[in-house]
Amino acid sequence: MNVVEKNAGTKIEYDVNGTKLSFADDELVINLARYQKDEVVTKDIMVDADGFLVMGQGRYYAAQVEIPEKEYDETVTTVTETVDGEEVEKEIVNRTAKPLDMDKVTLYLFSIDGIYIN
Repeated sequence: MNVVEKNAGTKIEYDVNGTKLSFADDELVINLARYQKDEVVTKDIMVDADGFLVMGQGRYYAAQVEIPEKEYDETVTTVTETVDGEEVEKEIVNRTAKPLDMDKVTLYLFSIDGIYIN
C-alpha cells in the first residue's frame, strides 16, 4: 500500500491485514476488496462531531483511501454454432476478476492534532 501524508502532524493509527484496513485499534475496519469496482473508488475516513470514526461524511478528515479499479484475467473460448444450417465459429471472452492488489491501494493521511477520537 502506498501511504501519503497530506500535511504535518500526528496521523491516525492504522493496520493492514490482507485486504482489511483498520483504524484506531479496530474502531473502524474496512474490507477494501468489497468496495473495488470497475473504476477507481475513493472512501473518506472522517471523525464526526462526537469523536467517532465514520466512513463518508464527518467533521474532520482523518484519512482517505483510493482503491484501484478491478483487473481481470481473460480467457477466450471458441465455440461452434449452427446458424441457418451453417456452422459458425464464435469466440467467447470469459473475464475473471483478480484479487485486489494492495500494492496499488493509496492511503492518504491527514493530521489529527487537536481532534478527539473515541
